[in-house]
Amino acid sequence: MATAADLEQKLHVSPSIHEGLIDHHAARQRGNDKPPEPDLEQVVLSGAMKLAREEANALVALAEAVYGDASQTPEQAAIQLAAAAQRTGERVAARLVAANEKADATIASLEKATFAPPPDADIGEKFDKEVRQALKSMTPDQRREELAEAFEAGDTATIGAVLRAPRMLTGMTSTELASLRHRFQTKHFPAEMARLERLKKMRAASETGGGAFVELVKKVGKGRFGKFVDNAITARSKRESALAAHQQQEA
Repeated sequence: MATAADLEQKLHVSPSIHEGLIDHHAARQRGNDKPPEPDLEQVVLSGAMKLAREEANALVALAEAVYGDASQTPEQAAIQLAAAAQRTGERVAARLVAANEKADATIASLEKATFAPPPDADIGEKFDKEVRQALKSMTPDQRREELAEAFEAGDTATIGAVLRAPRMLTGMTSTELASLRHRFQTKHFPAEMARLERLKKMRAASETGGGAFVELVKKVGKGRFGKFVDNAITARSKRESALAAHQQQEA
């Protein structure tokens, strides 16, 4: 039977399962300014990861206790741990998925809001096609100069005609279009872009930590120390089926 010492060498909680790796990307206080309120998405992601960390440590402790209990057979220990791992995994996974979905929705909303200037309130997109055709007919240097002047003049109608269109209609390369969009976003949406960057980093940390938690649950439930679980569960099912058939015959 695996001992607690064996488990200590194989089972451990990954450092990536920690809410601090999400909170690390929170907005920072600047000078004497009032400390910024945390993003609601940060609070939700951090809370879900804290639960994952606590439950991961509890699972490891349970595995050590169960496999260190000489009164149980390895089969019994494996079944007990598999059941505990499944319950814990489902509960924590649901919390992580909900937190990730909330962050994803906010990220998508910010990306949509900062993607391009809205159409002009008066003329709409009436001249967008003509603007793109004119820019497309220019040399790259001429186009860069024209767009630079549009930025200086605050001409969002020209900038918007380009940024709202598929790249192939602009005559620009993917790199040129991405650079133009970044310049527009940085100038007009600095706070939103800073928040978007924070949320993406938090979301990545949540993905990494969540993946590590899932791997730990698998290892506890059916990994190296759960090698008896399949045979044991199969044997138990057969016993239960045989008992049910016998009871039915007696009835």
